[in-house]
Amino acid sequence: MDLFAKEDEVLVDATMLRGFKIFEELNERELEQIAKAAKMEELGAGATLTEAGAPASRLYLIVDGRVTVNVQGPQGKTIGADELGPGQVLGWSALVGPYIYTASGVTVEKSRLIVFSGAKLREIFEVNNHIGYRVLKGMGAVISRRISALESRVVNP
Repeated sequence: MDLFAKEDEVLVDATMLRGFKIFEELNERELEQIAKAAKMEELGAGATLTEAGAPASRLYLIVDGRVTVNVQGPQGKTIGADELGPGQVLGWSALVGPYIYTASGVTVEKSRLIVFSGAKLREIFEVNNHIGYRVLKGMGAVISRRISALESRVVNP
């Protein structure tokens, strides 16, 4: 898969990334570098973005639409852990080893997403540790929010 936009793909403008918590500490030059690794996708309702237990290869930023995050509960029962909307992130496991998705994500409605290859982002982080540190620092807030949402729905319903 080519990680840079082809003629028929919509390029992602660096300013679009500014609204996402994981990129809030990056400067304009760093955002432009990250934006080159992104592509825009538009998907209908019911599209599977991530699947628990599968290799985590992509990171999704939700521009428009909604995504449900599901986890496997006792006896294999699917539990709705969270619902994400514009400005939120899905697929953090693509950046954090062992690079296996911990939850499944499915679009609830037509959704516009900024999509990154986890491998490509990790390459950028290797070359520029400063970018990687700041993005992963922001990712900590995403992970914390997801755990809190799961706790409120499963542990303390």
